[in-house]
Amino acid sequence: MKHPAAPPTVCVIGAGCSGLAAIKNLVQAGVENVVCFEKNDQVGGNWIFTAGESHSSVCETTHIISSRAMSEFLDFPMPDHYPDYPSHAQVLAYFQNYARHFGLEKHIRFNTPIAKAEETADKKWAVTLENGEQHHFDYLFAANGHHSVPRWPDIPGEFTGEYLHSHSYKTNVPFAGKRVLVIGAGNSGCDCAVEISRVARHVAISMRRPYYIIPKFMMGKPTDTYNKLLTHLPHFVRQPLQKLSLRLQVGD
Repeated sequence: MKHPAAPPTVCVIGAGCSGLAAIKNLVQAGVENVVCFEKNDQVGGNWIFTAGESHSSVCETTHIISSRAMSEFLDFPMPDHYPDYPSHAQVLAYFQNYARHFGLEKHIRFNTPIAKAEETADKKWAVTLENGEQHHFDYLFAANGHHSVPRWPDIPGEFTGEYLHSHSYKTNVPFAGKRVLVIGAGNSGCDCAVEISRVARHVAISMRRPYYIIPKFMMGKPTDTYNKLLTHLPHFVRQPLQKLSLRLQVGD
């Protein structure tokens, strides 16, 4: 007579948006032995704003760059009173309400950073906490994010002025009246350049390849909602419509 297999045990690292979604879907699928280790004292991950240096890379004026309609969980819409592009505080509140609504916090151990996670010989996982505790799991979900540790580019030469990684940028106040070069035109680079330009004497952006920098709104609606309408069309129809959309937004 075979004994029934033991229920699987699952470790989730991080209680940000991905970690919360993992816990919720695992539990809904019938996996009850889920433990999430979170180094902070609350859920929200990168959206936990602090004025000083921390794991978070959001600044005091950060808003999401994708619209509310394109960012919310399908089974937990954002509140109707939220703007089209919610602030970091509203996004954090949304994830905290999501965790409470689905009862996820009982699966989370807060203030519990992990030292290492190693695959064992029997294809399971040994998770060691910073306090020395070790736990074993059948499966592991790595949802610790990729915004907590800044990566500096290797730029030859010397620079004697002030420099700051976008991860550490919190407010434009220190840049008042200064000449500023922003290296990179990704999300963080553009956010920093726009905010600093409000107070600086001059701001320039260095980018290694061209970008389409499009407005948040098109004909009164969030721009990314139009892209959603195009996803169901065949490529030969979608491509010319996308080109037309770009011409309307940024010109020739």
